Formats: sequence, C-alpha cells, structure tokens
Amino acid sequence: MRRIIIDAYPISTPYVGLGEFCKQLGERLGKHAAELYSRYDIELYFILPPQYKGCFGNAVRYIGMPASMRWLLPLYPLRADLFHIPYQSSHVRRLLCAKKQLLTIHDINFIYERTGKGLERAANRFKRKISHADYVSYISQFACEDTEKHFPVRLPKKIIYNGVTDLLALSQQTPLPASLPTNFLLHISSLQPKKNIHLLVEMMKYLPEQNLVVAGSWDSDYAQRIQQKIKEENIHNIYCLSNVTEAEKAALYAACRALLFPSLCEGFGLPPIEAMKLGKPVFLSTLTALPEIGGKEAFYWADLSPVPMAEVVRKQLAFFDATPSYSDRLRQNAARFDWDECIEQYIQYYLEILGEA
Repeated sequence: MRRIIIDAYPISTPYVGLGEFCKQLGERLGKHAAELYSRYDIELYFILPPQYKGCFGNAVRYIGMPASMRWLLPLYPLRADLFHIPYQSSHVRRLLCAKKQLLTIHDINFIYERTGKGLERAANRFKRKISHADYVSYISQFACEDTEKHFPVRLPKKIIYNGVTDLLALSQQTPLPASLPTNFLLHISSLQPKKNIHLLVEMMKYLPEQNLVVAGSWDSDYAQRIQQKIKEENIHNIYCLSNVTEAEKAALYAACRALLFPSLCEGFGLPPIEAMKLGKPVFLSTLTALPEIGGKEAFYWADLSPVPMAEVVRKQLAFFDATPSYSDRLRQNAARFDWDECIEQYIQYYLEILGEA
C-alpha cells in the first residue's frame, strides 16, 4: 500500500483563492480515490482542521490537526510515498516520513509586497521550502518564470492551470441586495493594497454615468482608508459590500456590466475567469499573470492612471455592447480553466512521481 498525503488546511477559508484550490483538489481527488486504490494500490490522506474530517467523502482518509498542533506535523509518524504541499505559504515545510515531496507554487508576490528584513525573511522561508521539495508544479507560466527568475529552482516541474468553477447555476439562487443599483461595474477581491482599489476609486470620478460595487473584506487598514476616502470626497457612485458568500458573489458576477481588476500581483487571477465564464467583459492590468489568463478577449489598461482608465472602460464597454458575440468569446477563453482537467493532470503527475506512468 502506498500513501499520498496532501496538506488541505486552507479548506477552512473557502472564499479565498487557496481555500478554493484545496477544496476543489480534495473534493475531486475524493471522487478518484476508489480507482486509485483499486488500480494502483494508492491511499489518499488529507491534513485539515478536525471539524472538516469527512468533507471529501469516505473513500479518503483524514488527519485532523488543530492549528495549535501544526508545528508537530513534520514529526507525524505515518509513512508517505508522496507528500503534496498545494501552496507555497504552508506552515509545513516537509514530512520526515515522506519519501518524495511535491510543492505547488502559486506566486512569489512577497518579492513585490515586502522590503527590508521582511523581504529577507520571506525569501529565506521560501528557499527552505524549495530545498525540501523533490518536484514542483506552477499554476501559470508566469508563476514559473517569475519564480525561476528570482530563485535557483532546478527541479522537475509541471505547469497545471487551476480550474475555475462555472457559477451560472449558483447565480440564479440568490437575489442582490436591494441597496445596489441595477447597472453596475464590479470589483471583488481580498481588498489588499496590491489589488489597486484606490485607483478604481479615483477612476470613478471620471465615470459619473457608471456605478461601481466593491466587494471583499474591509477590515484592513488599507480598505478602511479607501472607505474613508469615499466618504470624505462624497463619491456617490461606489457601493461597498463586506464578505459576500459564494452565492452572493455569483449573483454579482451575473448582474454586473463588467469586472474591473487592476491588480499589481497575480500568480493566476481567479475573479476575471469567474466573470468570463458568465460572459462578462473584464478589464485588467497588463501585469504579472493577468495577460496569460485573460487572453486576447480581456480588455487591458496599459496606463494605470484614473483618466486613461476611465477612457478605456467607456470605449470598450461601448464596443462590447455593440458586439453581441463577444460574450461567447469570453466563455470560450474561460473554458480553458477546468477543474476536472486540472485534477486529472495532478493525478497524472502523482503517478509519474510514483513511477506508475
């Protein structure tokens, strides 16, 4: 019997990128678990918070680990033929009883977000993670190139794009808040500084005929400053929503005119593809992985300053409205990112590492 152990701890935060990734990885691997057992004598184990035991079905096994005990995980005595760390920010660098380790790298955004001692510490932590890995996977070509540009990663690798869930059915189950306008642009994210929400606030002064809904967590200092600016400058065409559910997010995508995403750092970029799956136009920065993910069908801001951004939105919305077939082109681009295909590729990688392919 061979064992694959997978760290799925972010399952407790399903509405952020890493949580969604671990949720989809676990649920879909769970559907293949019986076949992996019968054909290849492979058992799947998932490390997660104790309250989530059973969430991926009965065909897999669970290692419930309270957060306060995670520091003991490297010493966990269960032998593993492969340990998969599906995100580079995991607190666990290795399992001492694992023969091989696979690390999935989503991004190295800390290179752009931190300075001084903070950057040095983050870089050293990442180097230690790499030093314990035997194989790596990346979620985009950009993530691969960016990592190898800054770190001497010389390991067997694969680029496996994340899947993106089609939220059409879910979007029809939840009404929008009555306080929102019927015609609006949308931004949804973690509302961190790298998401550039302050630029959207400035841009909306030059789009008085449009409304903007900004959804996310407003708890950070940066988000609080954004809200204060909206209030102090009496900007009436911006609406703020806090911590929307998955169903509410889907309803917002379905109802919006377009998604606005001027991010500075993305290893992938989930919201643009979620919006594209519903045939919605997306406006993106030209930075990091966004052109790779958005493709030729997305609209781009070459100049990230308020007036040119407003002009691009106004011009391209008019073009989109005059081109009925454009929604189909957006859906076709988004179809590249399929969870079933993603998980099939991870299974194939597991089998290659274990010498079965």
